[in-house]
Amino acid sequence: MSSKGRRMWREWLLFVALWWMPIGVSAQLERYDPDFGLWATQADGTLKKAKNFCDTIPLEVEDGQLFLRVVMGSRTFRFCLDTGSSQGMVYQGNNISGLQMLGNIVSHDANNHSDTVGVVQLPPFRLGSLTISGYVASIMPRQAISKKFDAIIGFDLFNRGISGKIDTERGMLVLTDQRKMFREEERKGHWVKYRLKWFVPYLYVSPFVRHTDEVLFDTGFNQLYTMNRESLEQHKADDLARLNKQLGAGIDRQIEGRAEGQMSIGGFGAEQHAEVAFLHLDRLKWGDLALTDVRAITTEGASKMGAPLLNYGSVIINPWKETITLLPHDSLLTGTNTISVGNKQFSVAFVPFRGQASVGLIFDQSEQYKAGMRQGDVILQIDQRPIPSFDAFLKYNFAKGENHRFRLRDKDGKEKTVVCKMTE
Repeated sequence: MSSKGRRMWREWLLFVALWWMPIGVSAQLERYDPDFGLWATQADGTLKKAKNFCDTIPLEVEDGQLFLRVVMGSRTFRFCLDTGSSQGMVYQGNNISGLQMLGNIVSHDANNHSDTVGVVQLPPFRLGSLTISGYVASIMPRQAISKKFDAIIGFDLFNRGISGKIDTERGMLVLTDQRKMFREEERKGHWVKYRLKWFVPYLYVSPFVRHTDEVLFDTGFNQLYTMNRESLEQHKADDLARLNKQLGAGIDRQIEGRAEGQMSIGGFGAEQHAEVAFLHLDRLKWGDLALTDVRAITTEGASKMGAPLLNYGSVIINPWKETITLLPHDSLLTGTNTISVGNKQFSVAFVPFRGQASVGLIFDQSEQYKAGMRQGDVILQIDQRPIPSFDAFLKYNFAKGENHRFRLRDKDGKEKTVVCKMTE
C-alpha cells in the first residue's frame, strides 16, 4: 500500500488508536539502568561526551505521527517519537541486529492490560549529529499498523536532561542540553506544568468551565484529545453536587451522542467493550490558550492530548522546569489567546476480531452508519476483493472521494452489502 493510500485511509477517520505503547514499566529502575550515553563526534571521528550542544534533526510527519531517521552502523532505521512511551521499544521480528538481552519486566499498555516482556539494549545509533549508546527498549508483539516504523524513542529522551522543540511545520526536532536555549520562546508561549507518572508526562487541561482533566501528552497518539469516560461522568457528578444546574446542562449540551463498542488496540489486546460519548467542546484550554470548536470522544484508557496538537503550533519540552510550552502558529490565532479548531467528529473504528477486521465502534450520525454499517460487522470483501485478515484490511488501497462496496457479516451471521465513500 502506498503512503498516499495510507494517508487517504487515515483521512477517512478509520480510527484505530495507536495505544499499544507501554505507558508504564514495572521495576524499570530497580533491575536495569535506564540511563544512556550521549556523545558528539569530534573532527577526528572520535566520540566525546556531548555537552553544551544544540542539534537540529529532520522530523517526518505521517498519519499524525512523528518519525526520526537513525543510523546504526551502515543501516538507516525509522523510529517513532512517542512521548507516551516511558522508554524505547522494538517489535518482535525486527531487523535490528546486535540487540543485547537484559531480562524481563512487566509492561502496561494504555488499556490497563499487562504482560511480561523482554528488555534489550540497542546498539549505538546516530540521531542527527549525536550518538546514543546504551539505549534500553522493551520488546513488544508486532502490530499490523506498526510496520511503518522499526522502533520507538520514548520520553526517556527528555528525562535524560535534554530539552526539545518539536516543530512539525518546519519538519525539525531541536535537542539541547542548554537550559536557557528556548527561554524567550517559552515566555511568549503558553505553558503548562507536567508531572511524571509511570515516567511519562501528565498535565492538566480544562475541557469545561471550572473543570480540569488530567491528560497524558502523547505524540504517539493520532487524535487531538480524548477524555477518559469516568472523568466525563465525574465532571457531571461534580456539577450536580454543587447544585449548579446551568453548568451541568452546559456539559450535557456538549455531548453529541453515545454508542457502545471498542476502538483502541493496546499492546496486549483491544480495550473493553464500553459506552463512548461523542463530544463537541465549546473550548479546550491549554494553560491560558483556548482551543475552540473541538470534537473528541471518551475512552476507557487515560485522557490524552496527541500529536495533532502540533498542527496548531510547535511544542517545547523543558525537563528542568517540567513544563510543556505551546507556541501557536500566528496565522491560526483568531484572538489573543484563541485558536479555532473545527475538526471533524470521529466516524468509525475498525479492530481485529478473531483475526478479521470488524467494526469496533461507529457514530450514528456518520455516513458509514447511514449507509448500513453497524458495530460488530465483520468485513468479508471490499469491492469484491476478499479481506481474510485485519492486516489485509489495513493494506487495502482506498481511493479518496470514491464509493467502496463492503461485503459484511453482522452479529447474527447475516451478510449484507454497504456502499460508502472512504474520504470526503
